[in-house]
Amino acid sequence: MIPSGDKYVWLVWALAFLIPWMALYAAFPGQRRIMLLSSLATSLFGLTEPIFVPEYWNPPSLFDLAQRTGFDIESLIFCFGIGGVGAVLYNGLTGKQLVPMVHLERSSRRHRFHCVALGTPMVVFVALYFSPGIRSIRG
Repeated sequence: MIPSGDKYVWLVWALAFLIPWMALYAAFPGQRRIMLLSSLATSLFGLTEPIFVPEYWNPPSLFDLAQRTGFDIESLIFCFGIGGVGAVLYNGLTGKQLVPMVHLERSSRRHRFHCVALGTPMVVFVALYFSPGIRSIRG
């Protein structure tokens, strides 16, 4: 059992990632929309927690959700914060802006495999995760 002094450590560290998130959100108003959209999208990665709990790690979560369900609120908070920071930190610090790619450039020959490159890791992960005889985090 987790000692009572450590009960909120995962919550505190997950919330700590919201500090740089809020600082970047306040400092770079031009990046707010992409930051918020990226944060919302990446927060969904917190739902992958059952892959890791309890075989890989067993965090002390609010209401013991991680131990009881495999999901926890802290993972959603952590993924939200880290996703927004990761999406805008470079552009915010360098002063660069995201610019939409024109359709002619997007449909050019050199960009024809971008969707394949983005989708392949997901397909490979699912295929390997459910393949018998391949060791993963879940044993």
